[in-house]
Amino acid sequence: MENFPRHVPSLTGDELQGRQEYLQSIKPFQLLPAAEIETIAANLTAAEYDQDQTLFVQDTTIITHIVLLRSGRLERLIEKNGSLELKGVLERGGLYGGLSLLFNNGVSTSTVRCAEPVRAYQLDRENFFRLCAKYPEFAKHFSRGLEYDVPPPAASAFGQEQLQLHGGELYVPVLSGTVGEIMQPPVFCSGRSSIRQAAELLDGGQSSALVILDAASTPRGLVSDSDLRSRVIVAGLSTDNPVETIQSTPLIQVEAETPRTEALLRMMRHGIKHLAVADGSGVVGLICERDLFLSQPNSPIFLLRDLHAAADVAGVKSAYAALPELIGRLVQSGAKARHLNSFITAATDAALERLLTLALEDMDQPPVSFAFLLFGSEGRREQTLKTDQDNAIVYEDVPKDEEVEVREYFLTLGRRVCDWLHEIGQTHCEFEIMAKTPTWCQPLSRWKDYYRRWIESDDPERLLRANIFFDFRLGFGNNELVQALHTSLFERLAEWPGFLRHLARNTLHFKPPLDFFGNFSLQERGERKDGLDLKSAMRLVVDFARIYAMQASITETNTIARLEAVYGQNALDKEELEDLVHAYEYLMFQRLKHQTETIARTGGPPDNYLQPKRLTHIEQQALKEAFKRIRTAQGKMRLDFFLHFP
Repeated sequence: MENFPRHVPSLTGDELQGRQEYLQSIKPFQLLPAAEIETIAANLTAAEYDQDQTLFVQDTTIITHIVLLRSGRLERLIEKNGSLELKGVLERGGLYGGLSLLFNNGVSTSTVRCAEPVRAYQLDRENFFRLCAKYPEFAKHFSRGLEYDVPPPAASAFGQEQLQLHGGELYVPVLSGTVGEIMQPPVFCSGRSSIRQAAELLDGGQSSALVILDAASTPRGLVSDSDLRSRVIVAGLSTDNPVETIQSTPLIQVEAETPRTEALLRMMRHGIKHLAVADGSGVVGLICERDLFLSQPNSPIFLLRDLHAAADVAGVKSAYAALPELIGRLVQSGAKARHLNSFITAATDAALERLLTLALEDMDQPPVSFAFLLFGSEGRREQTLKTDQDNAIVYEDVPKDEEVEVREYFLTLGRRVCDWLHEIGQTHCEFEIMAKTPTWCQPLSRWKDYYRRWIESDDPERLLRANIFFDFRLGFGNNELVQALHTSLFERLAEWPGFLRHLARNTLHFKPPLDFFGNFSLQERGERKDGLDLKSAMRLVVDFARIYAMQASITETNTIARLEAVYGQNALDKEELEDLVHAYEYLMFQRLKHQTETIARTGGPPDNYLQPKRLTHIEQQALKEAFKRIRTAQGKMRLDFFLHFP
């Protein structure tokens, strides 16, 4: 991506001005400076598509460019139960492709077809990545889900198993194996052959690209399907011309022993999708970007696909069982903690969605609208490999004479789903905080009353309730009920501001596990002897983020997202934000690393007790530094909430 802006065909002044005005009228290009918009306008490719033409196929098409709609309509469809279901329509100013590139291994998350004749611009992915890396706000437009090309839960980040933008860095997949193991036989074509003859070779389906030979039969370049579209059809070039006039040169080559990750990096550096595989005798194979991605049978995207496609509970259980090993592999590859959490959340959400769908298929239609709520770490999207269920059902209020029947329906649904979740590995909550429990399967009015009493009462247990029930989000169903619950919660908090002070006071009673001299405070007896309870230490950051977020009526539940939102409202400065985020992510990474190592070493269930003696000296020092940063944040809370006690 180092050769930007690249050379582009000349445009008239009016054409360039028209493109610039178009870009300035749509998000997120409005965020870019004028000079950048001028550069991008010159790099756009105009395209026209026919009615009913399919542009992208879900889970199949490798995205090479972003589509910017100028006129017409595009339908976005998601495959579900063997059929395509319409999920949205894009009109002028709509974009497609960004989230597929950033969050789905570059594979289209939807099937996209033209509902009518379409005129569009194409922005190549290399320029797109450059903009994302250079302008964080531009990238945030896509990470916030403002584009329409991600079905839940695919919007979650998948760590280094995908093209993922985070902090201005571009992460690439960690792919195992060599290119020689998956290369395809090359298809050769003389450069003097006509473009029509080359197209016929490609249409034969043996390869997605041709190796072009010069007069001496030496490989000189490549021609792909996309070259035919962009350099012939769009440009209006005669197919009688020699194919060498549209070839991509020079021919970039790798050896068969080249690691797949290195091959992908080579493609990214040169902005290409194909590589020739050569040995001493010449070109012996061809490798394309799609081959690299689809060669990973244990990739996160395949696990999610298996969960969504499971035919029964046994199928969900079988797919879900692969999660610990996959997370272990991602930990070893150095994936960031937030990406690991996001993928675990995506997997558990996919399992829940499939189980609920299976349950509802065997039951009558729900009598009223409902939402399956997730609490605690699930509600914060921060699950680890050791988690139990914390869930509930909220449904619309009904007339009194219908209450018993409606409640029994949702209790039946809750029992079935919670028992199935237990069967696939998400154990029942020991405190019975589950949708199968009558107390936690209630209409909206009762849930509002619960939150009112927890905030207004003097019951000490209300503070414990806050640690679980104040971190809630939608797991399945109608999000309007969740929004109504958030609105009611914030209204009560505004009337009882002292509640947050009580929460802060309670949080300050707990300390990071460091003694006066800065040494670890370890468990002194029992099976956890010499261990550190990482979950309890991390809870201090979770509590801090929750309290400040609720004070600002922030509905986000994820801890890091809450901290960033609080920073956005100037309740944290940049250094405080970075200290807490770094501390939390480091602790989460060590926690997940410990859990995956425990599973691999013992074959038993994981725990949250890390033994520092298993860490390197540098890791121990980093752990102590994380605890110190948490202690500093507690000091800020003490001052902000006027809690002047040691």
